[in-house]
Amino acid sequence: MARARLLYLWGVTLVITAAPALAADDGANLLSAIQSAAQHQTYSGTFIYQQGATVQSTRISHVMDASGENEKLELLDGRIREFIRHDDEVRCYVPDRKLVLVESHAKTDQFPALLSAPVADIDANYRVTRVGAERVAGHECNVVSVEPRDALRYGYKLWTDQASGLLLKAETLNENGEVLEQVAFTDVTIGGRIDRARLKPSAASTDGWHVEHFESVPQNLQERGWRVNAQLPGFHQTLEAKRTFGAGREVGQIVFSDGLASVSVFVEPLGGPGEVEGDATKGPINVVRKRLGEFWLTVVGEVPPSTVRQFADSVEFVPPK
Repeated sequence: MARARLLYLWGVTLVITAAPALAADDGANLLSAIQSAAQHQTYSGTFIYQQGATVQSTRISHVMDASGENEKLELLDGRIREFIRHDDEVRCYVPDRKLVLVESHAKTDQFPALLSAPVADIDANYRVTRVGAERVAGHECNVVSVEPRDALRYGYKLWTDQASGLLLKAETLNENGEVLEQVAFTDVTIGGRIDRARLKPSAASTDGWHVEHFESVPQNLQERGWRVNAQLPGFHQTLEAKRTFGAGREVGQIVFSDGLASVSVFVEPLGGPGEVEGDATKGPINVVRKRLGEFWLTVVGEVPPSTVRQFADSVEFVPPK
């Protein structure tokens, strides 16, 4: 949900009303409208991402024009990091290392966008309910509860601007209704004109900076012997690719999504000493890392630990003949 997750590549009181669940397919339409607002509205402001003791503030400027979707995010805490996106290409500027990281075919579902895949069957996996209204960053918002229909995924609570439909606040909730992470605008201007200079990197010049590319190209990993046998309701395969990191490190990736939540299965040859198996949790993100023959398998998902484990345990490698 938070843009800060891009770093992984290199490293309220509610006014509750007795509102019924939305009619069939209305949930999908509502979530699609939120996604559309994030992509097509012009907006700028500052939002706060909070997960446990971690708090990160980010400034965002977003413009959709004839050239496509353009966006700049600036991390306002710690070392200077800027993410500049044009459609699905993201450039991360790291001034203290004179480094530019370029990712092609990047996901575009980070806040205030929402969806990781088409949502045709979202209502089969989640119960979407309007639960009231509340102000966020000075804007009147509708509050929407997105409750999972099983234990395979987390729930969400969303605050959307009543005038524009833009998502202004989001929470990820565990099975007990506890907040695992939240992200919310503290100030936001929706509409109007944004000076294109605000979408450029702050560095006066990047001449001489090192540029590293994170490439992603389609690849049929099944033909190479990989099988993910988990048949979990609602999760559909959305990507099968080979990703190249830095100086030629190649990693296979298979992505499954239910529209809101996603799970990535990464496979790569064994590396050097010091690599260990194990599980890890950070907020809503759960990781399983295990050795499978002569490969390392890493499964990462914004879903409960048991769901990530089911995916990990279902992976097998059958060498092609």
